[in-house]
Amino acid sequence: MSHTPTLERISQALEPIFPIELRFTDYTRPEAGRAPAAGSLYHLFVISRRFEGLPIIDRHRIVYEYLKPFIGHGIHNINMTLLAPSESRH
Repeated sequence: MSHTPTLERISQALEPIFPIELRFTDYTRPEAGRAPAAGSLYHLFVISRRFEGLPIIDRHRIVYEYLKPFIGHGIHNINMTLLAPSESRH
């Protein structure tokens, strides 16, 4: 498996949490609207029923577990917004 993070690969890695919505933004790319960052900077936005009732730290643990193949191998800095459906406008 390639460790280059793309929306497709991140979506596949996170399939087990059945995301209702998933957005993956690469801020290292100039077209993201920012100057290229030193290293790999990403933002992940996920809405999942799996997060319902869980504290933020547990949501992050779940996601990091599925992103392990990318951490340090393409993803060096990732910010995450992880919501349950009850916390979103869906």
